[in-house]
Amino acid sequence: ETGRPAAKVEPSQSGSALKKTHADQMEELRAALKEKEALCVKTLAEFENYRKRTAKDGNAKAKALIRELLLDLVAVQDSFDRAFQSEALKAEPQVYQGMRSIQRQIHQLLEQRGVLTFESVGQRFDPSMHEAVDTEPSHKHPDATVSREIEKGYLWEGKVLRAAKVVVAKGLPSVRVGKRV
Repeated sequence: ETGRPAAKVEPSQSGSALKKTHADQMEELRAALKEKEALCVKTLAEFENYRKRTAKDGNAKAKALIRELLLDLVAVQDSFDRAFQSEALKAEPQVYQGMRSIQRQIHQLLEQRGVLTFESVGQRFDPSMHEAVDTEPSHKHPDATVSREIEKGYLWEGKVLRAAKVVVAKGLPSVRVGKRV
């Protein structure tokens, strides 16, 4: 009892004001919930893209490392090929057989990993597959054709792992013998 008259609130006004306030609050909550749901969906999508991107980057790095290792094995294979051209090695049959066995293992390992050689001699020079180290005149091969292979070329997963080092034929000018009429 403060001595002040109590404010008179009409029951019908008080109920509708509460209902309006309650309805407004519910609408605000629904809008906030919708906003948070959209944020969650966006965040999940961004995280999924991030996960895919990092997995792809990881795969690319792993592939690059595998590629480097395969190139190293190809270089070892080439060293064996050059060694087998030596007459001194052929004079030592046990060493020769041991080295041949190791070379076969490397060859099998490369094949198992999908590394294949490709033919170059007689093929048209293709800069994406061949590295020209020289040219030479040739009666046997047409102009711009590979006449000799210095180092084998290799493919891996359908792409050039290492280009073949080749010598490219230069066509000789044809000599025309004219007929006199």
